[in-house]
Amino acid sequence: MRKGLILLLIMILILFNVDTRALRAKKIDLRLMEQEKAVVFLRLSGSISLLINDGDNSNLFILEYKNDNNLNQALQVFDSNPDIYYLKNMTEKRIDDIYVLKDRNGFKLMINNYTLCAVNNKKEVNNCDFVYLMQLNQEFYMSDNILAVFYDDGIDKKWLGQVQESWVDNNIVSTDSFTILKISEESYNIIVVPSTN
Repeated sequence: MRKGLILLLIMILILFNVDTRALRAKKIDLRLMEQEKAVVFLRLSGSISLLINDGDNSNLFILEYKNDNNLNQALQVFDSNPDIYYLKNMTEKRIDDIYVLKDRNGFKLMINNYTLCAVNNKKEVNNCDFVYLMQLNQEFYMSDNILAVFYDDGIDKKWLGQVQESWVDNNIVSTDSFTILKISEESYNIIVVPSTN
């Protein structure tokens, strides 16, 4: 009986410590290795942004913004005080070691030998390793060189048939989670973390 009580007490202490630490976690540590960058897809109620962090530099690229008070809270979760860039006001620019190009359907960001394309209502993209579909009103066709597709949770699934049938990674970007793309020169990794807001 004494052994059972001691075992129960140890289990309660372990569970209490694990659960309370997880519930109180209000920060997300990106744990970037050298030469690695993290692209955090911030899809909030009134804004769409990309937070790009490499340990030394932190940049927030705002794709759409409609008076979103949650953006500052989301940045605090990542313990980030980034330089802020409104991509709608940009055509071509180099920011740290990120190249930003604007075209009529969206933006291309060149990061660590990869290209991330953020597009609206475009049925096909070329020369992109990663594609972020912000809006879509027609079927999206996959090209051979795409490694992963990210799409907003509001996009009608009928336009995503080829994306969901392909062997590439496909990830939903939503307001209730943070989707993180970690890239280095040779590889990438995708992590989805529930939002703490």
